[in-house]
Amino acid sequence: MLNLFPLVLLARGVYALMWFYVAPAIPIMLREFGVDPAAAGLLPAAFIVGAASAQLPASHLGARYGHDKVAGVGMVIFGASSALMGLATSWGWALGFRALGGVGAGLFFSTAGAVLVALRPNAVGSALGWYNASFNIGGFVGYYWGYVASIAGWRLALAAPGVLAAALGAALLMGRGVRSRSAINWETALFGLASFPFWGAVYAANSLTATWIHLYRRVGEDLAGAISSAAMFSGFFGGLLGRLYDRARNKLYIFLGAPLVAALAYAALPHVPLGAVPLLVFLYGASFSAYITAVYATASKISENPAAALAVINLSNMALGLHFSYVFSWLMVMGPVYPWLLLSSLALSSAASTYIVINRIKIY
Repeated sequence: MLNLFPLVLLARGVYALMWFYVAPAIPIMLREFGVDPAAAGLLPAAFIVGAASAQLPASHLGARYGHDKVAGVGMVIFGASSALMGLATSWGWALGFRALGGVGAGLFFSTAGAVLVALRPNAVGSALGWYNASFNIGGFVGYYWGYVASIAGWRLALAAPGVLAAALGAALLMGRGVRSRSAINWETALFGLASFPFWGAVYAANSLTATWIHLYRRVGEDLAGAISSAAMFSGFFGGLLGRLYDRARNKLYIFLGAPLVAALAYAALPHVPLGAVPLLVFLYGASFSAYITAVYATASKISENPAAALAVINLSNMALGLHFSYVFSWLMVMGPVYPWLLLSSLALSSAASTYIVINRIKIY
């Protein structure tokens, strides 16, 4: 019989790799297709638009046809589109394939998470903690995928994981059909509104910490990227952090303590020696893993359709949180401290907002 739990975690890791592995190849693609560097941001934007558009439809389809099967369809689409990226003959085709990949990713995220919740109903925090850990492991590999592209060429480097993803998706399609009610508990949207500042802070940090280190600490791009990857490395412990949620009697300590630790790490980072920066990066990464696992687990518990809860939260985070990266970039030009004060304030905002949400819903 198919063991869905490790299969979903493996698929999640490959999914995360394909989230991040395009970035190192973008400069090469721009040169090959003769595209102005100003258009570089269109590729990740196309992916996010595709992913956002599929979030809520995925939860409905999963409830009706089986979350594991819809997750499988998503991985097949994501994998096939990534493999086709390696065959793109123009920048326009690359954008189209990446947008299609985003749709596949959107179909996978919430439905795969719902499968884990169904398989571990008494250990939701631990299950979703391992789900987040798998994402961080795949993302960590993605940070270094540029080395693969430099050896194998960008086309093969993008296509190969796509083939694996499609195979994993086909395996998920053979699942038992994990279903739930299709109802959406809109109270879960409150968790999306509370968490998007912290999510946006981490997204900005993961995207631009390497650039900040290169500019203000005068180190090479490779070393700067390695230091910034400590945030993803911290997520390797997601399963343990999820277990902490399951065992905690007063879960408010996680909801409030995790963003407070991250806020302190953000505020301190521009003032510490370079050798201490990886520790602070690790701290804000681990803090976010603990916080977002708690958010996902709590929202899943109060919803009849965990996929819908995860979809609503993720859609809110992407739609509202992505824009802080632009503000970080603008503040980074003004000076080394300002962007980190922004991220610190965003983490504190999520701590306060989450406290209000929990008291409003009266969960704990």
